[in-house]
Amino acid sequence: PLSAKPQKHRIAVLMGGSSPERTVSLKSGAALLAALERRGYAPIAIDPYPGQDLPATLLRHQIERAVLALHGTPGEDGSIQGMLETLQIPYTGSFVGASALCINKTLSKRVFRDAGIPTPPWEELLLQAHDNTTTPLSLPPPYFVKPLNSGSSVGISRVADHNSLRDGLELAIKAGISSGQQTVRVLVEQEIQGVELTLAVLNDTPLPLIEIRPEQGFYDFNAKYMAQKTQYIIPPAHLSQQALDRATAIGLAAGRAAGCRGLYRVDMIMDADETPWILEINTIPGMTATSLAPKAAAAQGLSFDDLAEQILAGAGLETCCAHS
Repeated sequence: PLSAKPQKHRIAVLMGGSSPERTVSLKSGAALLAALERRGYAPIAIDPYPGQDLPATLLRHQIERAVLALHGTPGEDGSIQGMLETLQIPYTGSFVGASALCINKTLSKRVFRDAGIPTPPWEELLLQAHDNTTTPLSLPPPYFVKPLNSGSSVGISRVADHNSLRDGLELAIKAGISSGQQTVRVLVEQEIQGVELTLAVLNDTPLPLIEIRPEQGFYDFNAKYMAQKTQYIIPPAHLSQQALDRATAIGLAAGRAAGCRGLYRVDMIMDADETPWILEINTIPGMTATSLAPKAAAAQGLSFDDLAEQILAGAGLETCCAHS
């Protein structure tokens, strides 16, 4: 546990970074920073921008705890986590293996499938960055086209028919490709009709399920981060208690199968037969004004400041617990 005198612990909130989700990350980090300050801590913001010697920065400030508010890669993929473990700085969220697994949508879906957890059928495509050739698929439309390693619904599109596939692939390639990269992996996932749900889990405790009802279309970037674009129902009263219990159990099973810890969020679709289909796990959920995990915490009676402090309290290392 943390000392009763938080000023003795030098805490960094890592936020920003270089991913397409930088803007969201900065908002998440600013919210966590302010919450911890209100609780009497003295955290500092560190933005791991390209070219920065991040280990030297952490050591110079004598950081003893790291709160991770980084979304996307690098930051949510295990790379920052591995560096922090090397420096023996306890950090929040999932460890290296689970972070690397969950950022890769195909690998995580394979783990779900092997664990007997329902996940929609999919195909993974390896595409040339500037190739306009339409790729044949065995999946029938409609389906979703997604960058393999992105979050915040960046680069995701719903494709209603094969004729629209090219546009979806181009959007995913643009979001998923790095500078100088010649190939990019894209996930094409079968659409499951049903109720969109999300389960936030805090330190192994499930928070109330949230039903997500976008104003129109699907839960894309605009629906996530623009106010009044989406309706959030907590709890989803029209679903039976048995269905809610099943969704919670499947969500927890997915988190255990992936090895997640701290605060994470499991996204799923509940079909007409009340079967929950796991889409993906977000190991560093957003903490903005419209983000889902804080909404679930509030429904449980946790204020945002409570949530931030519990996230901090979960900071640790996989093999040791330094800086006690």
